[in-house]
Amino acid sequence: MNKLKARFNYIITIHNKEDLIIEVISSVLMCCRGDSRVYAVLDGCTDQTEALIDSYMEKFRGLPITKVYESDVHELLSINAGLKAASHEGYGFNIVLQDDVVLADFNLEEKIQRLYEESQIKLGYLSLRLGANLESNILETETYIPLCDYVENAYGHGLPEATVLLPDCFVSRDIPIKSPVCIPFELIRNVGFLESRLAPYAHDDTDYAIRCMAAGYTNGVFALRFYSDPKWGGTRINPHPHIANIQKRNIDLIRLWHADAIKKILNTNRANVRFDDGHFVSEADKRHANKAWQENQRKLLENSSSSTNKIMALVNYFRCLGKKL
Repeated sequence: MNKLKARFNYIITIHNKEDLIIEVISSVLMCCRGDSRVYAVLDGCTDQTEALIDSYMEKFRGLPITKVYESDVHELLSINAGLKAASHEGYGFNIVLQDDVVLADFNLEEKIQRLYEESQIKLGYLSLRLGANLESNILETETYIPLCDYVENAYGHGLPEATVLLPDCFVSRDIPIKSPVCIPFELIRNVGFLESRLAPYAHDDTDYAIRCMAAGYTNGVFALRFYSDPKWGGTRINPHPHIANIQKRNIDLIRLWHADAIKKILNTNRANVRFDDGHFVSEADKRHANKAWQENQRKLLENSSSSTNKIMALVNYFRCLGKKL
């Protein structure tokens, strides 16, 4: 591995998470090494979240935490605010996560750096949770989520339509999906920030991933341990009533902006690249991940917001059991 140690920025988007924020920040600090820095983006918080962060910073001297403020602009613009506050000079990576994600891999930075240096591909945008490929008919279909071939980290949310990815394994996918995600400093310099015209959220991952592929990068999913119970993020089990309209608006804009790039991507023979890092993973790790995957699927089923969703989730759950990369 490169003797030059990569620098890491951790961008945490936060909105009223007083019940969990200290655990989230503590988990990030556990991963920090050397010159790593945490950017806590406080997006219109009205509870005790900021006071708790301030108390934490007073209690532990010299914590590498910078507070960034936004005015309830939601996830996309909050991420950009954090990225713009951070430095992207030199060699390094941004780890972007929401306020309901608890990182749980002490060697995260070493593993990320090793993957980018040893995968033998021009690796771009990376999800630590979930990814999918573009549907071949994305430019013709009217569906607002034209994605297929989902693959999910075993520590994700147990999506029944996804194939499970075990720890320390990478697989290429067109569209990495938050969160957590990894954006190398190089991408910020060469591709830019997330597309603000897609605010407040939805398909910003799709847009950014297409821009990365158009620039010659390969995207994908890398499974590292984290925890994020569906109950911690309410939109997963009780989606915002207008999200379908926002998703449709944004995917239509992406079709308009990137039609030529999408055609080129679909006409390219995109190999299904896989990379297993055997330096860390053990059989015990695999057993733990499989147990977590089954438990997360159970929780997702229990927390489905309607009887119909529970039935469909149950059908897909049994259909997808045993599917592993």
